[in-house]
Amino acid sequence: MFNLIISIIAIALVVVLAGASLYYGGDAFNKGSEEAKASTYINQAQQLQASATLFKASNGGLPSDASATKNVQSLIDGKYLAGQPKVATGTGAWGLDSTNGVILVEQDVTDSAKTGMTLNICDTINDNGAGVVFCSASKADVASTIDTVANAPLDMDDTTAATAAKAVKKITVFMKL
Repeated sequence: MFNLIISIIAIALVVVLAGASLYYGGDAFNKGSEEAKASTYINQAQQLQASATLFKASNGGLPSDASATKNVQSLIDGKYLAGQPKVATGTGAWGLDSTNGVILVEQDVTDSAKTGMTLNICDTINDNGAGVVFCSASKADVASTIDTVANAPLDMDDTTAATAAKAVKKITVFMKL
């Protein structure tokens, strides 16, 4: 009888501890996932930038197709890149805009890092992008942000900007070549 009571108490304690860890640790688990996805975007942009630099050095310029995704395909065909990087969230494909000298991918904004790009992932890219990889509210911001790189448009740490960012429907991750 004593063993049965001790077993029931032990099971109850395990259930309480599991519930507490999910309740209090849930944000930590989600934050880690968002940081990992932001790192994936940063690494992919840097890989594309390196392959574009090799292409430019070998061919005297960047691929010049009007389609940004076809320019990435030119890097793959030329063996400068193993394959099209798969975006960490949502759908879309990386592109190389040779006119503006930018590598970019456009993503829809969602509330969950499991289903797509969140504003927190975008903010983490801006924080950890080392001043070379940025996340912007729209493609229109890309050209202006290229020239004023220090002023990345989305900063979720700034409460005013965070409130304004809630209306954003599309996000562009980009890196200047």
